[in-house]
Amino acid sequence: MECVLFNSKLRKRAVEGFNEAVERYVASTGKFETAVGALYSLRVGAAQQVRAISDHINMLTNVPREFKVSLERTTAEIRSFEGKQSEIKRAAAQAKRNAKGSAAGASLGALGVAVATMGPTVAMGVATTFGVASTGTAIASLSGAAATSAALAWLGGGTLVAGGGGMAAGTALLALAGPVGWTIAAGAALVSIGVGAAAAVENKKAADDVNKERLDVEAAIRRFDQTTAEVDALLDLTVTQMEQVAGLSSQVPTADYQSFSDDEKRLAAALVNTNLALARLINKEIAVDAEA
Repeated sequence: MECVLFNSKLRKRAVEGFNEAVERYVASTGKFETAVGALYSLRVGAAQQVRAISDHINMLTNVPREFKVSLERTTAEIRSFEGKQSEIKRAAAQAKRNAKGSAAGASLGALGVAVATMGPTVAMGVATTFGVASTGTAIASLSGAAATSAALAWLGGGTLVAGGGGMAAGTALLALAGPVGWTIAAGAALVSIGVGAAAAVENKKAADDVNKERLDVEAAIRRFDQTTAEVDALLDLTVTQMEQVAGLSSQVPTADYQSFSDDEKRLAAALVNTNLALARLINKEIAVDAEA
């Protein structure tokens, strides 16, 4: 009876619900990190495949001009991907120097923050899978506080003005491996406050506050789950494209194009086009839906 009167059960249920949501949040973000890291690793292998296929095509002689134009576009796509990798490597080196020195973590750019909190592989996956801040400005083109704010706001699902979680939610994502972010509520929070009418009001307010926090956590879970599904779909599409390119490559001999049969010319053209499509797929980015 006492619990009912003073809202202690209400407070306890709210805390338990929040803790359960945080556990699901941790599982959801873990899947997100795994998916992003897997896509990045696949893209590194795909980039190597694209370069090998381009070498194969370059060994053909007397090819149509369209082949050379397509190869130039393919090379540009791969260079763009490698440029993103170089940016992350520089950020990783800066984060490492800052960790050993006296420089404040706040001086890191957005990519440095991501590297320091997620590790270089996941950070590379994030930068190459998403890469553009919610403002529409490339994160890599920003610096200092502007870069950090853009990255955090974007990671949080958009700026507050746009309806997303803003920097607070972004910080929670970046802090998956760090001390900042949502954590399981302490056992003391389960304990009701005193007795009497004042305690009932205070317990009710505490329960309302915790329930509001739980809703924020659940919104972040939905955002992560949706994004992870998109990453998984992009991964499957890349695997399919790599298999198609490999299959075509095995059917195109390295010889004088003019000596090819009509079927071999068709296959050679298909190889050039699918190789370019794979290169573009490596750079394909996913837009974060601020309304998710």
